[in-house]
Amino acid sequence: MTHDAGDSFTPRFTPRLTRWLAFGWGLAVATVFFFHFHAWLYPVWLAENLPAWTVGEHFGDFWLRRFGDGLWCLAVLVTAFAGGAVVLDRLVRERTLLTGLFALAVGLWLMATGVLVIGCFATGKVGWIFLLAAAWLLPAPRAYFRNWSRPEGAGWLWPVILLAVLLCLFGAVTPPFEYDELEYHLGAPSEYLKAGRIIFLPHNFYSNLPQLTEMLYLLGLVTRSDIATKMLHWCFGWLSALAVYAVAGKLWSRRVGLLAAALFYCVPFIQDLSQTARIDLATTFYATLAFGGVLLAFDGNRWIWLAGLAAGGAVATKWTAIPVVLLPCGLWLLVLRRSVWGIFLAGIAPLPWLLKNWSLTGNPIYPLLSRSELWTTEQAGVFAAKHYASFDTTGLAQFVERIWQYSFIENGAVPTLLLAAPLALLIRDNGRVRRAAGLFVLAYLGWYLLTFRPWRFLFPVLPVVALLGACALDSVGKWCRGIVAAVWLTGLAWMGAVLPWNLLLGQVSEREFLVELGRGVFAPIVWMNENLPATARVLYIGEARVHHARHPVVWASAFDRFPANATNGVTHIYVNPSELKRISRNYGYPRGLDLGMVERHCGREIHRGVFEWQP
Repeated sequence: MTHDAGDSFTPRFTPRLTRWLAFGWGLAVATVFFFHFHAWLYPVWLAENLPAWTVGEHFGDFWLRRFGDGLWCLAVLVTAFAGGAVVLDRLVRERTLLTGLFALAVGLWLMATGVLVIGCFATGKVGWIFLLAAAWLLPAPRAYFRNWSRPEGAGWLWPVILLAVLLCLFGAVTPPFEYDELEYHLGAPSEYLKAGRIIFLPHNFYSNLPQLTEMLYLLGLVTRSDIATKMLHWCFGWLSALAVYAVAGKLWSRRVGLLAAALFYCVPFIQDLSQTARIDLATTFYATLAFGGVLLAFDGNRWIWLAGLAAGGAVATKWTAIPVVLLPCGLWLLVLRRSVWGIFLAGIAPLPWLLKNWSLTGNPIYPLLSRSELWTTEQAGVFAAKHYASFDTTGLAQFVERIWQYSFIENGAVPTLLLAAPLALLIRDNGRVRRAAGLFVLAYLGWYLLTFRPWRFLFPVLPVVALLGACALDSVGKWCRGIVAAVWLTGLAWMGAVLPWNLLLGQVSEREFLVELGRGVFAPIVWMNENLPATARVLYIGEARVHHARHPVVWASAFDRFPANATNGVTHIYVNPSELKRISRNYGYPRGLDLGMVERHCGREIHRGVFEWQP
């Protein structure tokens, strides 16, 4: 059942004054964006960065492999949906787009848990998890398609959203290059694959964080490719937009849902995350369902269970979902619904990874609250300094300053949410908007008080902001829609300008793209993969982006210690001088490794940064 937003909202002031206030705010934000921050130049930048539209020799081979990667993503989603639909069959009798997305979320958790269990014995066997697709033999998944209805809404928005989806896809099909994905989102699964099973990685504390998404990436590395894992992360982006549409359609109307989906998805931040194998879009997918379930819990208790499951899934992707997703949802349910069932279910989702940590380290939340030779007081102090919130003069100012920064200053910032969401202050409603605003305030406080405040940690709550903005635009912001559309199109121009068109058109190969990326930062790794003997064992100093390495590598993250026998069996050394200088100054790196001793054994340089080991 949907609701007519026009019957739910009334302006706080006279209609004429409300329209002028909304238009004035939108015009002010857009003026700052276009002229103070020179956003009007984005289309010019796009035109200047477009290459010659000639198809290169690598075009066919590149896109044929991407087609296979896309089929793999589809297989994951189809398998997960079938398993989740069977699990939720008796809990949820309603068969709608929204409950189908909840089923998909549960199924993805099932697949990740299955990969974890199988991978603890043999990573090469994790492909067996696709047997979960046998759930299609049962009637539960097929029941969702008996009353299929075509999405409705403002027709002009569909091309905008689909163009954003396509631009994000073009970013997702590049070889992995972002630091975090190479260090641990893909780096840890790569090391599991080399070891033959999931093991404790004492030099990479990140591998002990919840790994729901990384387990799906491990499945991708075993059964397909690393670019397939990036495409799966891209899928989480448009699935989040679909969840926004479904939640808003359930609360208000499909028209509001389409506006909300566009406000959330058509921004460069989405592309920035879609072109990586990070985990933030997976967290956002679960968070959107959790927030939606909380808002719908006022209409039925079944949503409490679903909200709890989704909030737990968010935590299973990332610890920072506790303050940003779990705490706001939990407080809302406890105070207003007086129910603990949702909180109980939320605790189940991260449990497999807590058990994995407990079995490998003796501490379910390692390295937190740990003190040992592997995680010393000094390391814990550095971790706290880099990850805990500060409340000095700078920290206090961030309460407001970060909103401005993430709307205008951050690379690729486009202020559609800042333009639309505050307009919700101009309307009265039946309570749903106030509840959504309350959820956002709680989530923002959790992010501000309990994290070190990067924009990626706040991103999972942006769908709620999009809901507020869509309600406002639909009821009192009709005069602003042209301004919003102009800002959208400017953001799409930015997204098109930053794409690697030479790779997409097949003018360079994936290898050439990787070698030339970042002024050749990965060139030594590619050279070692191609020229060192299969028996080589490489000591990495000042480098943690290990995913692309094909040889056994000895390394440590900026927070961890090198093993005591780090140099045993080493045949070559790879040194990244600039990165070594940065992390040595900021993190006290390297720990447990005598650089003077290493320098004495450093033989002739055989490639830039690559040396022979002289015993």
